[in-house]
Amino acid sequence: MLPIKYKSKLFKDKRGYLIEITPKLMISKFSYSILTNSRKNVLRGMHFNKNMDEEKLVYIIDGKIFDVTVNLNKGKDFGKIFYHNLKKNDVLFIPKGFAHGYSCLDKSNTVLYLLNKKYSIKNNSGFIWNDKKFKIKWNIRRPNLSKKDKNLKEYILS
Repeated sequence: MLPIKYKSKLFKDKRGYLIEITPKLMISKFSYSILTNSRKNVLRGMHFNKNMDEEKLVYIIDGKIFDVTVNLNKGKDFGKIFYHNLKKNDVLFIPKGFAHGYSCLDKSNTVLYLLNKKYSIKNNSGFIWNDKKFKIKWNIRRPNLSKKDKNLKEYILS
C-alpha cells in the first residue's frame, strides 16, 4: 500500500460547514490523535514506529506543508520517497512501514494526525532529516528543528 492523498468532503450551508476528514472508503480505525501548530520553516521528522505497524491520517486544518514519506518496508520499494504538497482540508493516508515528516510553508500551519496506535516512547524512532541514504529534496536550507529531531542519526539498515 502507498500513501494516498484525499480531498476532504466539505458540506456548506447558511449555518456554516461540516468537513468529512476520514474518507468513507477508509477501513483503518484510528484511536489516537495529535494536533500540531508550527511556524514557517519548521521541519518535523523523519519519524516512524519501530514495529512498522502504525498508520496515520494527516489532515491540514490550516496552512500549507511539504509532506514527505519514505517506504521502510523491506522489498523492492524500500527507500522510495513520496512527496505531497498539502494545503487546508487536504488529507493524506500513510500506511504501515513508512517514515513521515514535513516542512511548514505558511506563517502558521495546523495539522491533525489520526493514528491507529497510541504514542509509545519505546516504539518511536526516526532518522535525521538530511540522511545521505535517502537524499530527500526538502527545498529548505536551514529548517527549524526540535532538539529531538536535531539529535536523530542516519537510518540504520537492519
